[in-house]
Parts: sequence; structure tokens; C-alpha cells
Amino acid sequence: MSVKIEQWASIEELVKMSIGTNRGTWFADPAFGSELWLLKKEGKVDGQTAGKLERMIRESLQWLINDGLAAAVDCTAERNGKNRIDYQVTVTRPGGSPVILKEAWNVL
Repeated sequence: MSVKIEQWASIEELVKMSIGTNRGTWFADPAFGSELWLLKKEGKVDGQTAGKLERMIRESLQWLINDGLAAAVDCTAERNGKNRIDYQVTVTRPGGSPVILKEAWNVL
């Protein structure tokens, strides 16, 4: 019997885990996680960083849709100061109820 990750975690935990794990570092699935570490490697926040962050978060959460845990995933992000981006992730469950998570990402 195999145990799937979605059997032991809430959708909020799955979102945070997906975003917070560097892609390629999780033993069970090298495609799991986000590439936000690439933004940290750039070491700066500029006019394009919020858009990159949105794209990377959407990509890291696509598996929720593929596995039927979400009907849709959206992310909006806005620069807030020199080194910070505030973002909001909205995961729409298959039944139609949205789960909204608001977080901040800092380059330093």
C-alpha cells in the first residue's frame, strides 16, 4: 500500500511545502517544489521579480491540479519595499471552495 502526500496534509500545508521546498531536493520526487531559490540567487528585487515569483509559485502548485486536489491555482504578487514581495495564493478546491494564503517572500 502506498501513502500519498495528500493523505496526511491539509491543502495549506501542501501549498507551503511545495513553495518552500527547492525543486530537485525532495527524495521522493525531483520535480516537486519551487524554483524560488533562483530568485534568491539573483539577490535583488526589481520590476520583474513579482511576475517571476507568481509564475514559479503557479508552476510549483500545478501538481495539485494534476492530482485532482485543486480545480484551479492562482497567485498574485506585489513588490513591497526594497527586498520584499507580498503574495497571495488562491487554491480552488474541486468542490468550488477557495482556500487563500497570504505570505511574504524576502530576497535576503
